[in-house]
Amino acid sequence: MLGFEMRLHDRMWNGSALQHGNQPSSPSFWDKLNDFFDLPLPSDHCKNGGTLVDGKCQCTLRYEGAQCERERCMNGGRRHSLEGKVKCHCPFGLSGDRCEIVTYCEPGRGKLVNGKCECFERWTGNFCHMHTCYNGIPTGGMDGFCLCDIGYTGPFCDAPIICRNGGSVNQENECSCLVGYTGERCEMCSPGFVRDGSYCVPEVSESSLLAHTGSLTSRPFAWPIVLMGCAAALAFVVLALTVVFAVRKWSSKPSRVNSVQGDPEGGTDV
Repeated sequence: MLGFEMRLHDRMWNGSALQHGNQPSSPSFWDKLNDFFDLPLPSDHCKNGGTLVDGKCQCTLRYEGAQCERERCMNGGRRHSLEGKVKCHCPFGLSGDRCEIVTYCEPGRGKLVNGKCECFERWTGNFCHMHTCYNGIPTGGMDGFCLCDIGYTGPFCDAPIICRNGGSVNQENECSCLVGYTGERCEMCSPGFVRDGSYCVPEVSESSLLAHTGSLTSRPFAWPIVLMGCAAALAFVVLALTVVFAVRKWSSKPSRVNSVQGDPEGGTDV
């Protein structure tokens, strides 16, 4: 019975594999039959280095299929049937049985050498179409752009983001500025702030000054106090001048005693 099962397996597989070699990997008729009857698989069921795991073939990177019987198309190529033969249909810039030969390099970014692109500095990829991301990861596809790490920018993620005036890089990879600063790198003063040397300080306008300090006209008691102060100062000055004038006038009068003693014509009769 076991020999019959093995022969049945071989016949079922060979027929389905040759007929559907251009189809994507899917359970074969034998796989379905095996699931139904729980038939054992031969030791050489998986080809080209594949291993049998839980009734399925685990193929190496180069091969595919239910028994790892056919080579994979590389670099995005697709398998199709042409004139009774299964071949790989290759994308633009590739050729060969498995699309392994590169026939195109991006101009100015690399050169073709033996079926491969040798990329110039700062470029990478099969066609040298992608930026080398020094501090980030490529976004994929043919655009070749980079997604930069936090703190870096530029097409190659090689330019550090430097936030000025105390700013810092946030999770959006942009500068978060301190109060009073704005701009892509916090290099400008925000509206309402002015440059004072190397700092941005709040702008002081007449309206804001009046709002903080008030004006003389807005305080009714201010003028009387000022007038009273001026009057007191004026009175003090007048009083001081009067005292000085009186003292000088008094000191300028001759003494009566001195005038009697010093009179040459005065005397006592003997």
